Amino acid sequence: MKKYFTILFLIFTTILSAQQPLLEKVKIPFTLSPNGHIIINAKINGVDGTFIFDTGAGMNLLTKKFADKITDLEKTHHFHTGHRATGEAIQSDLYKASSLYIADYSSTDRIFAVYDLEFPLDGLISLTALKNQPFTIDFKENILHLESESSLSKIQQKADFKLPLQVKNDRGIEISVSTTILLNNTLALNVGLDSGAGFGVYRFNSKYMKDLYVDSTKIKSEFKPSYFIPKEGNTYYYTEIDTLSDINKNTSITNFNATFIEGLLYEGIMGINWLGNKLTFDIDNKLLTVIK
Repeated sequence: MKKYFTILFLIFTTILSAQQPLLEKVKIPFTLSPNGHIIINAKINGVDGTFIFDTGAGMNLLTKKFADKITDLEKTHHFHTGHRATGEAIQSDLYKASSLYIADYSSTDRIFAVYDLEFPLDGLISLTALKNQPFTIDFKENILHLESESSLSKIQQKADFKLPLQVKNDRGIEISVSTTILLNNTLALNVGLDSGAGFGVYRFNSKYMKDLYVDSTKIKSEFKPSYFIPKEGNTYYYTEIDTLSDINKNTSITNFNATFIEGLLYEGIMGINWLGNKLTFDIDNKLLTVIK
């Protein structure tokens, strides 16, 4: 009987330890590109690579050039059909890696798309890699913090403000987040939070130009063909907007350059650094904590 309870105890504690967040806070240094892209190192099946950490990518992506270095990357019979923000449907075969390490953190998400494209780095690491792991993007120190339960609690106590997150999760393969913002103190839009957009990028669906009294005939515009489907494309309109703030007006920017895009699938997509210096994402609890 004693042996039976000992076995049950070991099984129970093993399950608990598997479900607990990190016991110690993990620090992952990153560099910022000139345009504000977050660049991290990761190891896939033991092969080192350099990636953009992209909260707007949806899914993990490898370039074919890098994937060819990974001899034991497994091609599955599954595929995923996603859409670029500008509307193009892209069907991707899915590959599975046996391991994905970001510094000392081992991600349980090891599904990747592979594309044969010209790209200066080895691919993108998306939110799927951290879907159950709260993390902080520290733009002041250039560190990606993976939070423990205790460090997350301290951050929430020191927060300047908090924002609700809407989470889009397509079978755990594609994950993205959004929140609500205000344009000119009147127009509330749900926008994707996209670290991969870089700094100073604010894009909105062109239908909202009317609500903001923007005359499309009096501002600069251009047609851009699709990178993936050159026969398709979108018209881009460029103008200046007076004010952007979070929904509760905790932080704001003024007189900023905005782009309105015909056919954008979302109400808006934007970079994230304008919100504050430290942004803590808790996807499980759908919460963004901001320290200015």
